[in-house]
Amino acid sequence: MKNKNSNKPKKPLRVSIGREIARFGRRIAGAPAAFSNPSYRTYDAHTLHLLTNRIYDLPDIVVDQQRSKTINVLVPAFDFESMSAGFFGVFQVARFLRTTGLNVRLVMFDNFKFCMERFRKRFKEYPGMEHLLDELEVEYIGERKQPLRVSPDDLCMATVWYSAHFAKKISDTLGGRPFLYLIQDYETNFFPGGSLFAVADETYAMDYVALFSTEPLRNYFFDNDIGGIQSRGMPAIVFNNACSSRLLEREEFFAVNKNKPRRKIVFYSRPIVDRNMFQLAALALITAFEQGIFHPDEWECIGMGLGDAELQLLDGVVSTQLPRMTLKAYEQTISQFDIALTLMASPHPSLIPMDCAGSGAVVVTNTFRTKTPEYLTGLSRNIVPVLPSVPAIVEGLRSAAARCGDLHERFRNAQQMNYPRTWEESLRPTHTEFLNRHLIQAVQGVKPVQSHMPERTSAAPLVTSTAGRSRAASA
Repeated sequence: MKNKNSNKPKKPLRVSIGREIARFGRRIAGAPAAFSNPSYRTYDAHTLHLLTNRIYDLPDIVVDQQRSKTINVLVPAFDFESMSAGFFGVFQVARFLRTTGLNVRLVMFDNFKFCMERFRKRFKEYPGMEHLLDELEVEYIGERKQPLRVSPDDLCMATVWYSAHFAKKISDTLGGRPFLYLIQDYETNFFPGGSLFAVADETYAMDYVALFSTEPLRNYFFDNDIGGIQSRGMPAIVFNNACSSRLLEREEFFAVNKNKPRRKIVFYSRPIVDRNMFQLAALALITAFEQGIFHPDEWECIGMGLGDAELQLLDGVVSTQLPRMTLKAYEQTISQFDIALTLMASPHPSLIPMDCAGSGAVVVTNTFRTKTPEYLTGLSRNIVPVLPSVPAIVEGLRSAAARCGDLHERFRNAQQMNYPRTWEESLRPTHTEFLNRHLIQAVQGVKPVQSHMPERTSAAPLVTSTAGRSRAASA
């Protein structure tokens, strides 16, 4: 008898590259090509370079005596549908680097679909970056068709762990000099123990000047002496990425929030990003609905973030999901939230807590090592810090539900938030002075080692002194 399902199309096989490498890596490495088993998955050098972010397959570099001294901001691949706050930090810091008096160039070194005219139009949707591609020099070398041409005096800013490998190659070509490392998280923790864990962690032992996003992240690096940053006396300074909060005028805030048919609880829904702890957030919300902390007649539960997911909160009750939005649309939307649940398994607080707390919502977020309750509540009294466990998060949601009815307190706490809302508050003359002293002046007189194409190879900022101690820098 013919199988009635035989004509159905087969679903594509979903393969985990990491598991495949772990399972077959040793066999592949030891098997002669002539006797390759056709049932095996074969990994060639190109595939393996892609799996390691091409850190051993970087663009060529040519020293060009005719180019002016430039700070090269090494920008990884991105698209506007998934661009996160980390990229806003990259681009705003790039704009700020012009205060050093040097030319600044965005170097798109990843292979992705970059179109100057289309990107120029899309950036107009992002406040503060409308003219980014006209303000800075821009060069795309992702296809590796042309080398990157640099002056003998060029400097680099790494913006993500794998760009640090490129920054080191450029710096070594120019005689050995530190690069600026924009550190917005401890990116080693993005990976389980393995190849990417190792090569990401390697970057923190390189020669660089650190620009840390937020104080607890800086403290985490120094407390744990990551890459020897403390013992080597590496120069470092802290800044706070400007958040995207939108606090309505007092009368409008009360009018919008007083007579809602249902209050809104939003949670940062990113099931594809492990450090946002989707499982803990989802279980805590379901538990809170089951315990009656939130009644579906009175509360609407909304997810926002990457990935399409909904929660089965109760029988017949599911969460909804916000679509991906432009920054302008996002800023308009967050002013409508009453409670926000946003988790981050990192010493970095992320920006969602400040976006929402500064817009008048009560925010439940987790502590993590140097990200202490005192630090979080010091940013805003609208923040409820909790341990990253389901029972603790549920109790945090219970506290938030009890507090969110006090509109006067929510508005007052939002007004008094101790966190920058603009980039003019975030990056100050103190940062320019730091860069001039520790980066630009430090490399004067260093000569490049070659001038030909090399062969391809397989609140107030905290300034850290050379003794590794921190001090409050004057604004």
